[in-house]
Amino acid sequence: MGQFASSDNLHSRNTSLELFTKLQIITLFRWRVMNLLSKSEQALVSQKLNVTVANDAHTVITYSDLAYLLQLQNDKNIDVLSVHSDFATAIKILYGSLKVLGNLPFLQDCLNPDHDDQLTLNGLIIASLVHTGRINKIWQDIDYLKLIFMSLSLSTNSIGHTLNEKSDNGEVEKSARETTPDDPYVAEVLELPNGYQDDTSTNTTAKRIRWSTFKPLKEYDELEVESMEVSASVLVQIFTLLLICNSIPQKAHLEMQKELQTSINNKWGEFKQSAILLVRYLNVEITASNLSTVMVTFDQFKSGIETGFRDFVPLAFAKLFKHGIFSLVVAEALPDALPEEKNDDDDEDHKKTKKTIKFEETRLVNTATLAYVSVFLNTVGVGYTVSPSNLVLLYNGSNSGFSIRSLELKIIKWQAPTLFLVSGKRLRHKTMTTNKRYQLFDSEYPRYFRSTEDPHREWQSDNDKITYLIYVHQPWRNSNKKNFGDENTAIMCVSPRYDFFKSKPDPINQGRLIYFNNLGMGLGFGNDQPVNKNNVRKYLPGSVSLTLEANLEFGVFRHIANSSANTPSYFNRSEQQVVQSQDYEDRFMITDLEVWGVGSTKELDEQRKQWEWEEKQAKARQSVNMRTLGEDRAFLEMVGLVGNHAGGSMG
Repeated sequence: MGQFASSDNLHSRNTSLELFTKLQIITLFRWRVMNLLSKSEQALVSQKLNVTVANDAHTVITYSDLAYLLQLQNDKNIDVLSVHSDFATAIKILYGSLKVLGNLPFLQDCLNPDHDDQLTLNGLIIASLVHTGRINKIWQDIDYLKLIFMSLSLSTNSIGHTLNEKSDNGEVEKSARETTPDDPYVAEVLELPNGYQDDTSTNTTAKRIRWSTFKPLKEYDELEVESMEVSASVLVQIFTLLLICNSIPQKAHLEMQKELQTSINNKWGEFKQSAILLVRYLNVEITASNLSTVMVTFDQFKSGIETGFRDFVPLAFAKLFKHGIFSLVVAEALPDALPEEKNDDDDEDHKKTKKTIKFEETRLVNTATLAYVSVFLNTVGVGYTVSPSNLVLLYNGSNSGFSIRSLELKIIKWQAPTLFLVSGKRLRHKTMTTNKRYQLFDSEYPRYFRSTEDPHREWQSDNDKITYLIYVHQPWRNSNKKNFGDENTAIMCVSPRYDFFKSKPDPINQGRLIYFNNLGMGLGFGNDQPVNKNNVRKYLPGSVSLTLEANLEFGVFRHIANSSANTPSYFNRSEQQVVQSQDYEDRFMITDLEVWGVGSTKELDEQRKQWEWEEKQAKARQSVNMRTLGEDRAFLEMVGLVGNHAGGSMG
């Protein structure tokens, strides 16, 4: 199969270098990728697309096909571009990104003006295996974030100067490498064992190639990601779609699909607001009003995701494709529901709890908020997510009144983790200079910034809505003398941008960084106990801390990057590229305060069992009898991997 090249430079004695044409490489790569799918998956994809034309290597996937395969819509005959403009934009962006990934291993082909501008079935399968992580079997050192960023940049024409260069007359010219199907490429190939040297079939050769060392894969086809950018608006639409997908817990497939489509059709705007806050972590200059003009570099993208929400993007994409294209369950033909299991051990307390937990949206919390908060909880290592099925509202200041006594009565008896949310409007200069109650609080709260300093940073606005969430793992208690808590406590900046602050490990303090003071000093997170004796009242805020005064009227979040040795330090600083080295404060007038209890996960477990049972039943029905069913071969013919060429050498 081609000429052998010298292998003097290889360290392994079990491999050799061999020359292939570009067309041969493309065919072999498709074969290798197809071998990563099970036979039932191959048959299922062709069944979903109702493909009848065999040996068609150019089967085109439409926008509606893509939405249907991902179960974002349940009717592939509906034009998804007519659902609403945001969803249409997200599908177009995703479609373009998948189209770029489908060119692997030759990514630069997407820059060729003569290249097919449509997503093919081959390309969709390749891209799907990238997003589900299954391509790692043949490409072990893949940089997933790099590849995804490149696909978004290349598909949305946000290409750096190394790819688009201006000619003398000022016109942009493509500088992508020109190639032909006959161009030679060197690949490292495992030697066949004795007795098998005559096996030169396409399937065998595809498995023998060490794809992880193939130069166009290893070097991302010589594309320079450092020069690429992606518009903030593009990332917001993709993050919105991923947040929606991530918000659906595993349960009966029909319920999942219904909930997914309800969120897409009716709640996109709510999820989009959360997505904007996440994207602001990548670049703090981003605002809701400049999304289309501010660009995100690869360094910002990679650093932001790795420090701020490492698992969100890959896990959400994997869920989207695993539960969509590769799901064995056809929602329209689901089996009967899993029979209910009666548990004699269910006591009256559980029954009461189950009746009590009823989720109702509030001014601070809705389903989009929960998906957003779950990103934070996963990042700080809590170990579970929150959803309407495992939350109960314990306290709402708008209903119960803003007082320490009312708050105490509502939350002290809850013997499980809680989410403490406080929100308000950024304090303006006029309020600070005229409001007597604030001035009293300010006199007791130590100043950090001099009166001549401007405490505002460029990314802070007078119109900001300030919202913070604290995950409190331990039950609440009065703590007028000693702090309580543990090292699981973490602070989330909900708005005006996403950020988080983890508790510092300390073998002596062990995370005791919360006080609930009902003797006139309010609540503190990351502070030492306040002083309140002999007519002396003084707060002792930490370098990273949140302080609420006793009337629950004013709050201050403080972030001091270079604090003195005597300053309490219970939380780590921000890891955001710009913010981590800055001193700043968020001073706000409280308008909303809510505390949510994290309840039992039993209902979530029951829903997950239903999902797993449906998957098991579908897998059993998809067992393929190769003697009587030709679906697998029809699928392989469709993508051009069998049919006109039988086994044997490609050379």
